[in-house]
Amino acid sequence: MFAALQPITAFAGFPLLLGLALLTLLHEDVAIAVGASLVSVGTVSIGVTAITLLCGIVIGDLFIYVLGLLSLRVSWIRRRTEGPMLERCRGALQRNLLPTLVTCRLVPGVLFPTYFACGVMRVPFLRFIAITLATAGVHVGLLLTLMTSSLEAAAIQVQVIGIGCAALLMILRTKRAQSVVRALFARIRAALEPLLPDALRDALHGSPTPRAIVLPGLPVVPAGAPTIGWAERIPPLLFYIPLVAQWFALGIRHRSLTLPTAANPSIEAGGLLGESKIACMDLIGPEARKWAAKSVALVNRPSLTPTQLESLASGAGLSFPLVAKPDIGWRGIGVRLVRDAADLRTYLRGFPADVRLILQEHVPYAGEAGIFYVRKPGERHGRIFSMTFRYYPHVVGDGRSTLRQLIAADPRASWKADLHHEALADRLDEVPEAGRTVRLSLVGSSRVGGLYKDACGHVTATLTARFDEIADEMPGFHFGRFDVRFASVERLAVGEDFRIIEVNGAGAEAIHMWDPEFRLGDAYATLFHQQALMFEVADACRAQGARPLTALELVRYQRRQQTLLPLYPASN
Repeated sequence: MFAALQPITAFAGFPLLLGLALLTLLHEDVAIAVGASLVSVGTVSIGVTAITLLCGIVIGDLFIYVLGLLSLRVSWIRRRTEGPMLERCRGALQRNLLPTLVTCRLVPGVLFPTYFACGVMRVPFLRFIAITLATAGVHVGLLLTLMTSSLEAAAIQVQVIGIGCAALLMILRTKRAQSVVRALFARIRAALEPLLPDALRDALHGSPTPRAIVLPGLPVVPAGAPTIGWAERIPPLLFYIPLVAQWFALGIRHRSLTLPTAANPSIEAGGLLGESKIACMDLIGPEARKWAAKSVALVNRPSLTPTQLESLASGAGLSFPLVAKPDIGWRGIGVRLVRDAADLRTYLRGFPADVRLILQEHVPYAGEAGIFYVRKPGERHGRIFSMTFRYYPHVVGDGRSTLRQLIAADPRASWKADLHHEALADRLDEVPEAGRTVRLSLVGSSRVGGLYKDACGHVTATLTARFDEIADEMPGFHFGRFDVRFASVERLAVGEDFRIIEVNGAGAEAIHMWDPEFRLGDAYATLFHQQALMFEVADACRAQGARPLTALELVRYQRRQQTLLPLYPASN
């Protein structure tokens, strides 16, 4: 989330636009008046001004909505939102959401309590944000037009827009009109879909897989299942805006914006970013080490010889092939399978000097999963908050097509075609035999096109108890994700035949929300819940003496990680 927000700050007029957006939090109409003045003197174009004002207003509205949601964590407020009368109020609000939000946009003094009530009453997020965007867009457009046009032209525009909007709202309130609109949209979609480009038509249906996805150790994904969800199609800079707003709300509530760095006191920065991966693995105590892949760290020195490397590996109980990966990493960047000492030397030549890396046994199990575990300080047992199956990027040969053609024909592989073309440049003209599965990447990260599927339904009490045992051996670990390889879903369910290949702290995501079958609102609900839970755990750790990092310390960790990532060799 931190890296996704950096490009916008490079814009030259960013401070002015940021000030205009922040002004909307104090008074929307004053901010629009200031924006109109900037347009009138030619400082900023009307399009940029409108977008800036709209972003500021929508973020402010989301902030109020999130405050309402968070208020439910206060027991006396939660008790007063329960009962039959409140349920009737909730139903009435949801049925009349459109006129309610339009009215509060026009009537001074009622916006804050109304939007706060939407959060308290758990109004569906997608409906709220859609109506908010529409009403804010009309509000900004109308006032900007009024303030930058002549009075005569503005009066005509206001009359036309006002009469049109009022008539449309009145008509759409009738059930007959709503059914007509739904039928009309269905007919328009049916008529237009055949005319759309194949890529756009597939996107509307989630880019369905033309064949069943069958990988060893993992459940079969049936043909026709979506492979790219709407959450993945949204640019990260936009996708994380609601989460940034929630982060600030949680930080204000808990009196620290960097509080999550205390969520895991035994991990540097709480595992939020820039932490040492080998230090996280070393947290696992001797009684639980059998569940972790054997790993050893080394610092890349030019003087290292193949003999020394073999000696280091054998001393740690490792043998080739091995997995080499950075100690400070992110989403599988720089992870590579090395088959012998010479291959490792080649990898090290492309790795930054005097930087630590990890050598890890290559776990032979085919299945891969991310298991998100949470246990608050003082609790005897934790819980698996999220579990996700990872399907590594691959294509299946047909005996006729080249690897390049197979990548282009597969909806998931073509999504990251440039990465695969670069990594497999010398193999793109190969023609795999029919039925052969060609793995396109060692890692199953979505960064390289890995498919994530929700596996929460496969969590069992036995598996949870196994991770309770492992967490018992990890002092100071309360919140994070275990990335594991496993033999089969059945064996994983009983807590057997798996190995932990990585431990992630507070910076990890509950990645089951990236399942393409998740609705966008459900994905946000999961991340909102995770973020709120992270602050709760960190707050409990702070109460026991853990100290969050300062903002400056956190920035240092972020800079260290962002400096190293571009220097790592490509994954394979």
